[in-house]
Amino acid sequence: MRSIGSALNLLLVSPLYFVWTVVALDLAQTPCTTLVQGKFFGYFSSFAVFPLNSSLCSWIIQNPDPRRYTLYMKILKPTGVCDHQHIRTYQFDSFLESTRTYLGMESFDDVLKLCDGSTRYAFLQSNKQFLQMKQTAPPEVESWPVRWKPTKAQERDFSVEYLVVGNRNPSKAACQMLCKWLDACLAISSSSHPCGIMQTPCSCSGGEVLDQASEILGLTRKRQDCYKDGIYLENCMSSPKDSSGAEFLGGWNPWSAWGDCTKDCGGGLQTRMRTCKPLPNEGLVCEGVLEEGRLCNRKACNTNGRYNSRSQSLRSTDNRKREDTDELQHYGYPAPQIGDPAAEEWSPWSVCSTTCGEGWQTRTRFCVSSSYSTQCSGPLREQRQCNNSAVCPVHGTWDEWSPWSLCSSTCGRGYRDRTRTCKPPQFGGNPCEGPEKQTKFCNIALCPVDGNWNEWSSWSSCSASCSNGTQQRTRECNGPSYGGAECQGHWVETRDCFLRQCPVDGKWQAWGVWGSCTATCGGGTQRRDRVCYGPFFGGETCQGPKEEYKQCNDRKCPEPHEICDEESLGSVVWKETPAGDAAAVRCPRNATGLILRRCILDEEGIAYWEPPTYIKCVSIDYRNIQMMTREHLSKAQRGLMGDGLSEVLQNLVEISQDGTSYSGDLLSTIDVLRNMTEIFRRAYHSPSSGDVQNFVQIISNLLSEENREKWEEAQLIGPNAKELFRLVEDFIDVIGFRMKDFRDSYQVTDNLVLGIHKLPANAATDITFPMKGWRGMVDWAKNSEDKVTVSKSILSSGLTETDDSSVFVVGTVLYRNVGNILSLQRNSTVLNSRVISVTVKPFPRSLLTPLEIEFSHLYNGTTNQTCILWDETD
Repeated sequence: MRSIGSALNLLLVSPLYFVWTVVALDLAQTPCTTLVQGKFFGYFSSFAVFPLNSSLCSWIIQNPDPRRYTLYMKILKPTGVCDHQHIRTYQFDSFLESTRTYLGMESFDDVLKLCDGSTRYAFLQSNKQFLQMKQTAPPEVESWPVRWKPTKAQERDFSVEYLVVGNRNPSKAACQMLCKWLDACLAISSSSHPCGIMQTPCSCSGGEVLDQASEILGLTRKRQDCYKDGIYLENCMSSPKDSSGAEFLGGWNPWSAWGDCTKDCGGGLQTRMRTCKPLPNEGLVCEGVLEEGRLCNRKACNTNGRYNSRSQSLRSTDNRKREDTDELQHYGYPAPQIGDPAAEEWSPWSVCSTTCGEGWQTRTRFCVSSSYSTQCSGPLREQRQCNNSAVCPVHGTWDEWSPWSLCSSTCGRGYRDRTRTCKPPQFGGNPCEGPEKQTKFCNIALCPVDGNWNEWSSWSSCSASCSNGTQQRTRECNGPSYGGAECQGHWVETRDCFLRQCPVDGKWQAWGVWGSCTATCGGGTQRRDRVCYGPFFGGETCQGPKEEYKQCNDRKCPEPHEICDEESLGSVVWKETPAGDAAAVRCPRNATGLILRRCILDEEGIAYWEPPTYIKCVSIDYRNIQMMTREHLSKAQRGLMGDGLSEVLQNLVEISQDGTSYSGDLLSTIDVLRNMTEIFRRAYHSPSSGDVQNFVQIISNLLSEENREKWEEAQLIGPNAKELFRLVEDFIDVIGFRMKDFRDSYQVTDNLVLGIHKLPANAATDITFPMKGWRGMVDWAKNSEDKVTVSKSILSSGLTETDDSSVFVVGTVLYRNVGNILSLQRNSTVLNSRVISVTVKPFPRSLLTPLEIEFSHLYNGTTNQTCILWDETD
């Protein structure tokens, strides 16, 4: 980071106090960047910002507020000549690091033209947030397109002054400097080098005197005001210039030097005079006296000396009545004479003051009266006009500047100019000096500028020191500006790079499966091994053993009476098996899975075969439905939509009505119903009333008497009564909340009756189950003594504001024979009667009124009038 300072900061006086800072800003990823902030005037040399041993450096100045301030810059160009300028100058609104884009980018290279030595200075005006000067390529690169001639370092140097001026009420000091810049800028302007200062907020006498609005409209200011000390004075007379450009006031010329003293002693008189210079074609405009005097040599003389009293004569002249002489003296003519015998005679008239045209002649006289005599009266000097026959030379003079022309371009950067006409010199006068034409840049409207890419940066180093890596390079987008199109393409490119192969250490693969035991009993060993993959490219070998052993079959070998002999049962042959193991054979052709048969010992320690179990056998039809349901569930879990689910349920109803072939069919059906409930919980499928009826019918089919024996086998590893209750309760919960509006659903089958009620908490009513007179009601559920009453008082969350929007789902299920087929979790509980299940979702906060359940005591030959109650919660 470099600090840029200047002793010229004292030029600016402002009521606001600003501090300036220079910080590092990584715009465009330059290795050295200088940012100037809060500074209103400064100076720097290019060697300070762009050192010869550095590359791609950048200097940026930030405008505090482009709406309130304008930035001006004056550049003293390098003395050397280059083929291509290596310093680029831009203005822009902002820089987006994420997309490497300069917003509002505009180049000033055509304004500065640093490589063009035809003009010594360049000026520019910036109205954006940032102004940037940056190097385009490192100087040590041989292919760099910059070639300086000659190559002396000092001839590459250029200097920059910058000035930030307020757009409203600029300071006097800032305007004085800016007006000097504007005069110099316009003085060197031409059609090939227009002035880069387009408008100023200051009023400048010799240059730009228009405000921005007047200039854009092409208006000129009325020349009724004069510029003095940076301030315009209204209704004053402008001061003309002579041919040399020197400014003078119409009227008195400067006083001459004091003349010689009239006496050497005793008091003499010195005089000096001035002449009146009239304005062209306007006569005399002088006010005051032509001559003034002062006493001199007051020391006393000897007795032989002669005393004069000119001082008294001067006092006499001063004491005259002013009204008699004011009128003539106002125009520079001598006052009328008053005779005085004490005055000497007039001297001869002097030579005419000019050698051509009209001039002036003067004559003088002295008062010779003694010190005690009467005072002299009248003027001591007279002046008259004189004519010379020679004609004076008339120098050429410029007419007023014409108004600025319209901008040469309707948008973007153009130029405008103004001209003036020289009144030609006469009689040998000098020609007009100064330019006949002035040109400056203009920017009336902003043209849409499409974004354009800068050159790609060099590729970065490889991201990996070995094996595959990546390299990146970036480029920056200049613009777009003012509605132009974005740069097309990517600002970053990536490519693969490969330096060398990385060393790869050897890595063990997974252990293989254990081999067969060397003995079936009495203790043996098993072996497994693994393979080392690698090493490669100089890596390390695998560490550790390649083989592994373990003991197996360490139980003692069975005695002959502890082994079940080979047995043929139907078409199945059960091979010899030790006690404690199970033999397995494939299921029949209409099913998948295995038939299992265990060999166990009796009380006397003799091995015998148990009956075979078909719990692992699933009929082909049930297996297909199970796989289709799992496929639907997978789609539902991924948020997909599907159809065909109702057909799957219908097929399962038809298959289950004929009973099951194996206990595994029961387990497969329970799995299908669980998956169906999960599918109904999602938006994959909206269950219809037919789907609800088929779901309940499938459960009724499972509880048929034909499946009693298969349930006994299935319960060894499968569901009991409690799990069946939970399956139905989950189904009621899902269906109840997906029911449209508030309506009831009744399903009546041979083995269960189900009712689902959806009620709002603030309008609940008592529920009676089963509903008498329901169409299709089965005989076993028509007993008038059987009744379940659910009070509306339990349908409350306990919070009034919540109950206003709460919805409750009540499910009631009456099972006919579940107690005869499925056991409870506790083996000691035996059911031989109907079972009622009541589900309330969400769970009520409290049961103010308990459920009322009335059952007839006589059913299925049961005469015990004891009601069995149990709690199945964990």
